[in-house]
Amino acid sequence: MEQATQVEQILALTREIEHAAALADWPEAARLVEVRSPMIMSLDAQQVQGSLDAIRSVVARDAVIFADAQSTQAELQSEFNSAIRRVNAVGQYHKTALMAAR
Repeated sequence: MEQATQVEQILALTREIEHAAALADWPEAARLVEVRSPMIMSLDAQQVQGSLDAIRSVVARDAVIFADAQSTQAELQSEFNSAIRRVNAVGQYHKTALMAAR
């Protein structure tokens, strides 16, 4: 594959990954990363040197996506913990109600 074409495909996939991340469609983002990874790994030194600005752009975009993913993970963990606490509180309420009914 021609260098410019391969780098353009990598950039296009990176934009698609950004879009999926913006929609919080993490399974799609992960799928696209799996598609893109072999393409990145197949770049040779000349391709990297010839497309250094594009590669730097991919790296910078990936850093933003990763930070967004970490933030989303922390939010989901917090929501999960809160839901578990509510479930436990309801369980205690039912347990107390059953004891009071006897």
